[in-house]
Amino acid sequence: MASLAPFRSIPQARLAGIALALAALLLVAATGFAEPVAVIAAVKGKVEVTPARGGAAQAAVFGRALERGDRIVVAAGGGATLFYNDGKVMEVPEHGKFMVGDKPLAKPGVAPAAGLPGEVYASVTKFVAGGSRETGLMPVAELRSAPALPDTPFLVAPRKTALLTDRPAFTWRSVPGATRYHVTLSSAEAGELWSRDVETATLPFPPDAPALAAGGDFLWEVEARTDLKSLRRESSEFNLLAAQQAAAVRGNLTRIRDSVGGPDGPAAEFLTGSYLSGLGLYLDASEHFGALCKLSPASPAPHEALGAVYTRVGLMDLAAAEYKQALALTREP
Repeated sequence: MASLAPFRSIPQARLAGIALALAALLLVAATGFAEPVAVIAAVKGKVEVTPARGGAAQAAVFGRALERGDRIVVAAGGGATLFYNDGKVMEVPEHGKFMVGDKPLAKPGVAPAAGLPGEVYASVTKFVAGGSRETGLMPVAELRSAPALPDTPFLVAPRKTALLTDRPAFTWRSVPGATRYHVTLSSAEAGELWSRDVETATLPFPPDAPALAAGGDFLWEVEARTDLKSLRRESSEFNLLAAQQAAAVRGNLTRIRDSVGGPDGPAAEFLTGSYLSGLGLYLDASEHFGALCKLSPASPAPHEALGAVYTRVGLMDLAAAEYKQALALTREP
């Protein structure tokens, strides 16, 4: 997993504290708001939203929940992609002025469709908005009082995640002084499945090992060693989706790509990442949010989303680095 592997050498106690403070403030529950009828799936250029409940216009961001009556204005050269609770994906083009609740505009170049299944919208909103929250990065003036956490985790991926693949690769952080790593994979049903010794901090799934059983729960452990002693040992769990569920998820991923006209644009990456995150498929989701950070480098929301994924799997230093980047982008003029 390319987006989880890099290790930022930033002081751990401070990063952990920052991550906790930001994680508590970034996705803030809003009581008394109407159930959102859409979320913003992509933003290009200058796009503003004026809330129906009153207040000044605000810059649109990925994942913002929209209520009926919210007004969207797109400047020259801009655009916004909206994902509705009926499963339809719509586009507001440049110079567009649109009120949520009006007849939606079809996305140019995309044939009308019946819409994505309801479980896709439910999963997306579960991640970005908890079903009834308004997303958006909240300014944090003071982070020094945030609590510290224990040492940075050793294992990187897969950890605390569901998976679609039955032959995952394994990634961990190098341990100073270690000359080899002993990797063991076990299942809840059969006990130890295999073990390998490697010198690098990554292990592709062994080609001579059988694929993992769908629907299974697994534990992998890495022991960092020298020729004389053990330096560090850590384990983490993951699970595979059941075959029927995995097939349904893959089908929905294809529908998401088709609904936005292809797999490589910001809307496809955001909806795919959010859908996968809502299902607990954090490893796969992180790759899409990492791609979204590159596609939309000036937007804080992709970094916020990636930080949220890292928080869920317990990689608090990586989460803090993403939250700090998101916060920096919100402060840029």
